[in-house]
Amino acid sequence: MKWYTKILSLPLLLLPLTLSAQDKLSLQKKYDQLQSEIKDAQDLLSQTREKKNNSLSQVKLLNRKINVREEMIRNLSMQVQQTAIQIRESSEKITAMEANLESMREDYARMVYYAYVNDKEYEPIHFLFASGSINDAYTEIEYVREYTTYRKQQASAIKAAQAALELRIAELEKDKVTKQNLLTEEQDQRNTLSKEKEEQDVTLQGLQGEEKKILAQIDQKKKDANALNKQIQAIIAEEIRKEKERAEAEARKAAEKAAKESGTSTTSTVKEEKKTTAPVNAGLTPEMALIGQNFASNKGRLPWPVERGTITGKFGTQPHAVLKNVTVENNGIDITTTAGAAVRCLFDGEVVNIIFNPSFQKGVIIKHGEYYTVYTGLTSVSVKAGDKVSTKQTIGTAYTDDDRTEVHLEIWKNTTLLDPAAWISK
Repeated sequence: MKWYTKILSLPLLLLPLTLSAQDKLSLQKKYDQLQSEIKDAQDLLSQTREKKNNSLSQVKLLNRKINVREEMIRNLSMQVQQTAIQIRESSEKITAMEANLESMREDYARMVYYAYVNDKEYEPIHFLFASGSINDAYTEIEYVREYTTYRKQQASAIKAAQAALELRIAELEKDKVTKQNLLTEEQDQRNTLSKEKEEQDVTLQGLQGEEKKILAQIDQKKKDANALNKQIQAIIAEEIRKEKERAEAEARKAAEKAAKESGTSTTSTVKEEKKTTAPVNAGLTPEMALIGQNFASNKGRLPWPVERGTITGKFGTQPHAVLKNVTVENNGIDITTTAGAAVRCLFDGEVVNIIFNPSFQKGVIIKHGEYYTVYTGLTSVSVKAGDKVSTKQTIGTAYTDDDRTEVHLEIWKNTTLLDPAAWISK
């Protein structure tokens, strides 16, 4: 391998360190987020305990804490595995760099020896007498100059390789310490998880005698949820109907105007327009259509409806938090938050309707083009139908019952339900 090839290989030897560092930062960022959610869940759990012992809300928060804790442990395990891989790669690179450095030193030693032995023959006058022409002599003199320059650069390359090797060794030692710290943290988290599961068992035991009461609550909430679902569907369907009527009216006006200008009958034109005008998304104003496009493009980045909280109820069919072999259906997600929390709009839009349901309390439906967000679990509402609202604008205050403050969020695309957890920021 030539000396300049070895110099060019130095950055490549260091490249895996940079890529691993990026992955490491991503895992660390996720771990910090999980720690923050654990803290929020613990604070909310403490507030719940102050109001009531062995409640369903406590179980939900404990379940959430345990789920997040398990995710933290998986995150730590991934960090440990990644660090182990990085240590192995670093060790392999160190071996390669040491061999590369030794080869460079041997090449340099041969160059120095060759230069020493042939130093007198490198005089320019020798090339003049030994060459067949001035041009040949000039070429040979240039070769010797380049060779001398290469030798100096080889010495610099050896210094650079030595420095890179020392840096890699230092990183390796640092990674070994990091791995040990991660293993210790992982074990601490497992110990904490074990205690939380014991606490969960105690809380569940305290609720065992309330099975009939809980089943009655589930049945009532199911009825109210069905009623709420029908109410929301009817409101959205009415909005879509109005939009289609508006689109058809605008199409008729346009057709009549065009026919009038051309001097022909409008009857057939209008009928034809009726046949072709009825898309579900028709009738949106340019502003509302743009809002809908922007809403869709922000999937996964929309703000939460509360400033602080944790998801205690997932979308779709889920096992009940307390009762075995019992499932519950959720049209959205439930976010447990602090008492008196402000409920915020997810995105720019227009308030369609204000609703009420016994199990879900007051609610607000907001239109974002062909998308709709529904916020229930409010004790008060600060907007009205027809209001234009902006992202993060307060639309009401969260409702608090005996032991919990929980906001219910739904997202619809026209009449199709979506999982809100996939739309709000992680």
